[in-house]
Amino acid sequence: MERRDIGRSERAALRVQAHAVDLAEASGQPELITTANDGYLRLRSAAGLTSGGTRPVDAFDDLLARISQPAAGAGDRPDG
Repeated sequence: MERRDIGRSERAALRVQAHAVDLAEASGQPELITTANDGYLRLRSAAGLTSGGTRPVDAFDDLLARISQPAAGAGDRPDG
């Protein structure tokens, strides 16, 4: 999904922190890895990029997200 609500500076911060995670992993130092991952996850959360889903960009994107969710239809019957 295109994220028009995430500006250039925020995207740059995410890229830099993701690179910091790569460098920390390459160092093999658990403390650095933990610190870098924590910073990256905080930036992702602040940008609305969480594992639980992303926040809608606008009302139209929200509508598309809601209507594309799988759900039982009116004529569907439970198995059994």
